[in-house]
Amino acid sequence: MNKLRVGVILSDHKTPAWVRSMLEGIRDSSHAEVTALAFADQKNGEANRTSQFYNFQFQLDQRIFRPGFDPRESSDVRKILQNTQILGESLNERVSRLKAMRLDVLLNLSLDALPGFLLDVARFGIWSLRCNGARVTTHTETGWMEVLNDTPTMQCDVEVQRMETLLTVGGSVMAAHPGSITLNQRSFLWRASEVVPRLLRDLHAMGEQAFFAKAQPAKPADGIPLPTTGQLVLLAWKKFANVFENKLWRRRFPQLWALMAGNRTAGGAFDWGRLSTRVPPRGAFWADPFILQRQNQIHLFFEEYLYQKKRGHISHAVMDSDENIGEPQIVLERPYHLSYPFIFEYRGEFYMMPETAQNRTIEIYRCTRFPDRWEFQKTIMQDVHAVDATLIEHAMRWWMFVNMAGKNGSTWDELHLYYSDDPLSTNWTSHPMNPVISDVRSARPAGRIFRRDGALIRPSQDSSLRYGYALNLNRITKLTINEYEEELIERIEPNGRDILATHTYNTSSEFIVVDALLKR
Repeated sequence: MNKLRVGVILSDHKTPAWVRSMLEGIRDSSHAEVTALAFADQKNGEANRTSQFYNFQFQLDQRIFRPGFDPRESSDVRKILQNTQILGESLNERVSRLKAMRLDVLLNLSLDALPGFLLDVARFGIWSLRCNGARVTTHTETGWMEVLNDTPTMQCDVEVQRMETLLTVGGSVMAAHPGSITLNQRSFLWRASEVVPRLLRDLHAMGEQAFFAKAQPAKPADGIPLPTTGQLVLLAWKKFANVFENKLWRRRFPQLWALMAGNRTAGGAFDWGRLSTRVPPRGAFWADPFILQRQNQIHLFFEEYLYQKKRGHISHAVMDSDENIGEPQIVLERPYHLSYPFIFEYRGEFYMMPETAQNRTIEIYRCTRFPDRWEFQKTIMQDVHAVDATLIEHAMRWWMFVNMAGKNGSTWDELHLYYSDDPLSTNWTSHPMNPVISDVRSARPAGRIFRRDGALIRPSQDSSLRYGYALNLNRITKLTINEYEEELIERIEPNGRDILATHTYNTSSEFIVVDALLKR
């Protein structure tokens, strides 16, 4: 299939950074090209309509939360599209030329309402962006409504209009920050810059029928308005409350993650009441427990985080048959943070692949004396911001499930899949549909993949309400070098009384172990 021919409608040549990043992603891909660029018959006066109070709040928000490079920073888009045909300033005058280009997709990043003469311009419709159902253009002020309405997530969808049919295809769900407009805006806009090139890739790879088979009907949507004065006052209060909670309250009362363990319930649902709790000493928390039964002993490996050092190491403890967890012993420590001690066996030896995201690597350690001596084996990936890497051997291959940070910096919401013939290899092939999941409610790994009734079950985190809020057990229904699909079969939520969150789930033949954020 030839490259998809994409036309783009913008307000004018001064374009925000997130749009330029999106267009560069299309321009540099092997599946699509920006064939035409047209400017709408309107100027971007929207960008200057914000009130002084809003601008003051936005600048204050930036100083408090330091969101990084501003996705709204404008520059001339023509510098990155020098080989693209520019159709001039008047869209009405250029319609005939636009139709003659036989576009596959027309990407509308400017107009709130589409004129009827554009509906048949592109074979696969006119594409535009939505944030939680509302229309987004180049100068929309996103991010504030989620703070105002306590909305836990932001959903970035692509709306497709094919003549009289309106659909939504694909997209991404990310966590919304409860107090920061700028963090929400940064997260959404940088993610939007990635979503459109990915969907073009999928359309090119899958073909029209398979791609649109997963589309959902959509309703016409309005844009996102600017906040009123009353709403701005409420936003200021919410920002103050969030800063107080995070900067003052949590420093005085740090989070307390603990371990919980118990016998597996044969054929029954998860029950918090059947688990015993082991609380860490003051100044520390315990999380990410993995369980291993060996030579009639039950071994736990977990992250032990010391607040004074501001980093974690890997500790080990023995658990008896009554779920009593012994005193922990440090088994692996590095000058950077370690967590999520995933252990696997290969050719008769044990290996550990802890999270080393702070070092921008994925590292493997070999066990030279079980359980307390682990030596560095190799780095299998470097210069990556990767968390909670999890391996499974299946269908003559080793598969790595790992969350990777995208342009918006979040490691909570995008699951990437890689495969190799050897788990110790430095050559891992990226799955063509990466990220295979882009949803903060289900992407991030939460423990070892296990088998139940012949099916592969993948534990994952739901961080939509807070980091590591709840657990999902997902049945993997497709796992090939070209496809990945899973379905939710069980959900484990905190009980809301003394347990506020849980984000790791591991089992052995007899026992289950989880972590839990305890209410102080």
